[in-house]
Amino acid sequence: MSKREIPHELRDKLDEFHVEVPDITQKDKWGRLANWIYAPAQNPVELCRIKGDSFTRLTVMPLIVVLIVFFTPIFLF
Repeated sequence: MSKREIPHELRDKLDEFHVEVPDITQKDKWGRLANWIYAPAQNPVELCRIKGDSFTRLTVMPLIVVLIVFFTPIFLF
C-alpha cells in the first residue's frame, strides 16, 4: 500500500503521531572484516581433548585417522 492509497482521514490521524528514531551507527565493512580476521582461533588439540600427558591418545588418534582414510575407499567401491 503506497502513501497515495491511504485514505485522507487515516493520513490525518497518522500525522498526529510523532516518533523520534535514535541515530544508530552502523559498523563499517572494514571494521567487521578486521574483527573477523583478528578473532582468536580455537585450539584444535582441545577438539580431541588431548592433554600433554595423554601419550596414548597422541599416538592412537593419527593411527585411527590413517586407517579410516585407507579403508574408506575399499568399503565404498
